[in-house]
Amino acid sequence: MQLNCTSFYEKGELNIDCSRKNLTKIPDLIPNNTVYLNLCHNRIKEIPNNIFQHLTKLIVLDLSFNKLQSINQQTFTGLKNLRRLQMNNNKLGYNIEQFPPGSFRSLQSLTHLRIQDNEDFLEIEPFIFPDKTISDLKMLEKLELDMDDEKVRKKPILVLGKGYSSLHNLYSLSSEQCDLFIKNNTFKYTQHLTNLYFHVCYRFVLQTPYAFSKLKQLRIFHLSMSSRFNLHLYSETELINLILAVSQSPIEILVLSNILKRNTTFTYKEINNALILHKPPIRELTLANNSGIVFLKAERIPVPISLQKLDFSGNSFHQISLNLTYVKYLNLEENNLGNYLAENSYMLTQDSVLEYISLSSNSIYKLNSAMFIQQPYLKFIDLSFNFLTDVHFDLSPIKQLKILNLTNNSITFLDDLSMLNIEKALMKSSNAKIDLSNNLFQCTCNRLRFLKWMLRNQKHLINFPQYKCITVNGSNVVSNSLEEKINHLHADCTRFFNMVIIGIMSFAIISFIGVLLTVIVYRKRQKLQYIYYRAKFTFTSKLNLNKDLGEYHYDAFVSYSDNDRNFVINDCIQNLEEDGNLKLCLHQRDFTPGEDIADNIINAIQNSRKTICVISKAFLESYYCMFEFNMARMESIHSRNGKNVLFLIFYENLLPKEIPLVLHEIIQKQTYIEYPNDEYGNKIFWGKIKEALQI
Repeated sequence: MQLNCTSFYEKGELNIDCSRKNLTKIPDLIPNNTVYLNLCHNRIKEIPNNIFQHLTKLIVLDLSFNKLQSINQQTFTGLKNLRRLQMNNNKLGYNIEQFPPGSFRSLQSLTHLRIQDNEDFLEIEPFIFPDKTISDLKMLEKLELDMDDEKVRKKPILVLGKGYSSLHNLYSLSSEQCDLFIKNNTFKYTQHLTNLYFHVCYRFVLQTPYAFSKLKQLRIFHLSMSSRFNLHLYSETELINLILAVSQSPIEILVLSNILKRNTTFTYKEINNALILHKPPIRELTLANNSGIVFLKAERIPVPISLQKLDFSGNSFHQISLNLTYVKYLNLEENNLGNYLAENSYMLTQDSVLEYISLSSNSIYKLNSAMFIQQPYLKFIDLSFNFLTDVHFDLSPIKQLKILNLTNNSITFLDDLSMLNIEKALMKSSNAKIDLSNNLFQCTCNRLRFLKWMLRNQKHLINFPQYKCITVNGSNVVSNSLEEKINHLHADCTRFFNMVIIGIMSFAIISFIGVLLTVIVYRKRQKLQYIYYRAKFTFTSKLNLNKDLGEYHYDAFVSYSDNDRNFVINDCIQNLEEDGNLKLCLHQRDFTPGEDIADNIINAIQNSRKTICVISKAFLESYYCMFEFNMARMESIHSRNGKNVLFLIFYENLLPKEIPLVLHEIIQKQTYIEYPNDEYGNKIFWGKIKEALQI
C-alpha cells in the first residue's frame, strides 16, 4: 500500500502522520527510522502479522479510533523499543480471544498503554481486561483502561486480576466508564499504585470504606463525574465516606469534581474534619463544580497544615471563610462572591504565605480595600472577568507582586487613588505587571491624566499596544499610537479651554445684548407678535406643500434591538408594509453593505419621514439603538425645523428608574404608544401607528 502520509522531523526524529486518511489497511512502506507513527481516526480492522517488525526505532504508536477487532502474538513483533501504545476507541473486547496471552510479549519497553473505550457488541463475558495478557508488560508505568463492573454486579470477581502483580513499575491507573464499583479486592494485586484517575458518567460505588486500604502508596486520587446524570451523583454521606476511605492512604493530591448532587447542602467543615481525622500529608485539594458545598459565615475553618493548593472553582459560593496560614495557591474563580467580597475577605488569618489567588468570574464590582493587607507574599492576583471600575484596594503590603490581572472588567479610567495604589505596588516590586486588556478606556480631556499615566508606565502594562480607548464621537483608538493620540488630545483640550474662556466672554456680551433686546421687544411687542405669526403662517404653508413621500425614500426607519427582531420581522412588516402599504427601513434589510454603521443610520433617518423606536430593556442597553434614538432626536431639532420625527413604541413595561432622563423628556413632550399584546388591542395599536406615520 502506497504511503500517503505526512512526514516531518522534530528534534532529529522522524514523525509519520497517517491520521484521518480513511485508511483500511496499515501502509507497508513506513520508513525504518520512524520514531512516531500516528494511524488514528481511520477504518483499520486488522493488523497483519509482523507488519511492524522493521520499526525497531518506533517509540510511539497511535492506533486509536479505528475498527480493530483483535490482536495476536505476532501483531507487535519488532517493537522492542516502543514506549507508548494507544488502542483506545476500537472494537476490541476485553477477552483472551481478542487479546490472547503473549500479545504484548514483544513490547519489552512499553511504559504507557491506553486501551479504554473499546466496544465489542458480541461481548457477553464480564468487562475485565485479561490479566494473563497484560502481565507481560514488565516495564509498564501508566495504564488507561475501562473497569466497568456493571455486568458482574451479582457475581463479584476481581477487576484487576493476579496477572497485574507482575507489573512492578505500574504507578498510574486511569479509567473512564459509566459504572464503577470498587471492591475490597479490586487493588489486591496492584498495591504499588500511586496515581488513580477516574471519570465516571453514572455511578461510583465503594463496596466498603476499606476499598483503598491496600494502596499504601496512593498519592494522587482524581474523581470527576459527568453533569448529565445529576440524580446519581454523591450525597453528603457518600462524599464523607469517600474522603475517609482515600485519606487512609498517604494521599497528597485529592481532586473531586462535579460529584455532589445539586440539591445537596452541607458545610465545608465536614469535609475538612474528614481530612484531618487520618492526617494524610495532603498538599493539593480540589473540590470544583460542586454547588452543594456551602460556607457558614460564622465558621472559622482551619485547613490541614500540609495543604498548599486549594481549588474551590465553580462551586457557586456566596460567602467563604478560611484559615490560609499555609496555603500558597487558592482558586475561587467562577463563584458568586461579588457581594460578599465587597465588605469581607476570604481569609481570616493574620499570617499568610499565599502566592496565587484567582477571583475571576465572581461578579465583583467592588473589593474590600483591606483584602490583601495580610498577604505580603502574593505574586499573582487574578480579578479578570468581573465588573470592577477602579483599584481602591490596598496593594502596598504586597512585596513580590508579579501579575495583577484586571482584564475584561468595566474600567474606563483609573482615578487618582487607583493609580496611587498601583504605583505603591510597583515601588515594592519593580517587575510587577498589570494587565488591563479588554477594558474600553475613554480618550477625553478629563481622562488625560490617566492616559498619560498609562504612557509613563507602559513597561508594566501587559499587551499595552493592543489597548483601546474610545473618543468623544464613539470611535475606537488602538493604543499603539496612544502617544500621538495623547498629544492631539492635549492640543484639543487646550483649544477647548481657550474656547471656554471665549465662550464665557461671548456669553457676557450676548447676555448684555439679550437684556437690551428684551427691553426693545417689550416696547415693540405688538408689532413683533404680528411679524412672528405672519412668518409662521407663511412657513407652514410652504411646509404643507412638501410633506408627501416624494422627498423621502421611506415612511419610517425602525430602530430596534436584535432581541426584538421577531416583533419587527413578523408584526411590523405584516401590519405596516403588507397591510398598511407603508415602506419601512430596517437595518438588517436596507442598510448598505460595507458602509460605516453610523453613516447608514444617518442616511436611514434623513431618508425617512419618521423614526420608530421599539423601546425595551435590550433597546436601552444597546449602544447603537440609543445612538439611533439620539440622531433621530437631533434630526427633529435641527433638520426638520422642530417637526416631530420620533415615534415611540413601548414594547415592554419599564419602571421609571429604568428609563433614561433624555427619554423621560421626550415622553413628557411627545406622544407614545404601548404594545398591548392582545387581539383587540393590537388592531387599535396598529391603526394608531398607521395614522401617525401618515401625518
